[in-house]
Amino acid sequence: MASSSQSAEEAQHAKLWSKSAHRSIPSQNDVSEAHASSIPSLDLDKIEVRMNNLEGLSNGWRSLPDQVKVRFEEKYGRIATLMQVKVQIPALKAMLSVWNSKYGVFSFNDIDTVPTMEEYQTLLGIPYSLQNRIYLHLEHRQTWKRLAHMLGTPPEEVKSKETAKGNTHGWYWTYLQKWLDQCLREKQWDQASVALALGIYGLILFPGPLGIITCNAVEVFWTVERQQINPIPAILAETLLTLTYCRQQGKGSLKCCSQLLYLWIISHMCPVETKGLTWYLDQPPIKRMTRLVISLKNEQQWWERILSFNSHDYCWRKLWTSGQPVLISTGGNQSVSLIGVTGYTSYTPALVMRQFGSTQSVINIKEYHQGRFYHELKEEEGLKMARKSWENITLMEKSPKGPSASGDYLKWRTDRDREHSHQRIQGQQPSPKRPIRGS
Repeated sequence: MASSSQSAEEAQHAKLWSKSAHRSIPSQNDVSEAHASSIPSLDLDKIEVRMNNLEGLSNGWRSLPDQVKVRFEEKYGRIATLMQVKVQIPALKAMLSVWNSKYGVFSFNDIDTVPTMEEYQTLLGIPYSLQNRIYLHLEHRQTWKRLAHMLGTPPEEVKSKETAKGNTHGWYWTYLQKWLDQCLREKQWDQASVALALGIYGLILFPGPLGIITCNAVEVFWTVERQQINPIPAILAETLLTLTYCRQQGKGSLKCCSQLLYLWIISHMCPVETKGLTWYLDQPPIKRMTRLVISLKNEQQWWERILSFNSHDYCWRKLWTSGQPVLISTGGNQSVSLIGVTGYTSYTPALVMRQFGSTQSVINIKEYHQGRFYHELKEEEGLKMARKSWENITLMEKSPKGPSASGDYLKWRTDRDREHSHQRIQGQQPSPKRPIRGS
């Protein structure tokens, strides 16, 4: 919807769901009683979505000649477009309220859905050498030496500029921006492109404390630059890890690529507004999406939009998504191990196969890992298994049949809701201003 007001149909949806939203909550509370009791209520007022100032990056991008921008995208993908994304933070908060940390999906009504690697890859178009050559977290790296090598600066200087903020080490973006500005003045376009890409990795794709390019972001960028690894699993890992952390704590700061998560949300939750992206491919979808006007503005409106969908009218698949085979498992399991910069987790494509135009099915929940953060690890056995699982990946050709769900899945989903229907919140509509319990 590109207009400033809701359509009559959408207004009717909002009216209906404002009366009956509390009856739909059991679909989100598909966790065991013990699990539910261990999760605090979610207070959206205590959820922060802090985003970096991108003015310096944007000015640098505009200073590049067009032919340099073309070469940049050929090398790094369409990551620069993320600078143009205007994120509606209430949309992220509303989606967090339906995040199910037990299964690693957004769960509402009769829908399980989650961002997938293929969707993120199609939006960003990041080239890589091999699909299973991914970022592998290793300790005891001297990141400052790698950064000095990329900057062409004496290692001692880079080491002296390293800063610490809490447990996070890195460099202030202002320090790196001086190098960018110098490259632009001297028209050293290759070096300027490296600076811009590094800034995008540190301020957007793998954000840390505001204004800091973390050692973690530098490490990922180094492997992309030198080894052409596939960074998408790490980007997705950080999305799922931060959603689970905030949901389990009931508060916190969403630290992931908010721009990319927001684009995923509107691609599925705003089918009217994004309809044209399905058919017109004169430009990559991400560039057209930055020009969309999405009128919903607050958590309540986004909440009502989310609850207006069921599995029959939800926008499962966008036809602009990649036609390449789908990665459905690593290590012979139903889950895909994801290794990020702060921890590792997994997601289970079987639960969201409708997004690939295939059949949604029941999963073995024992194979799904909610996630562990590196600073909490007392042993690295789980991380070692996650790394090793990428030696054996399973791909599936996309199905031409169209989205569907197996009978077993439908029964499992129904039983899941019925079993926990006692957890419904009686007598009130969930509100962004009230704590939300569930999932």
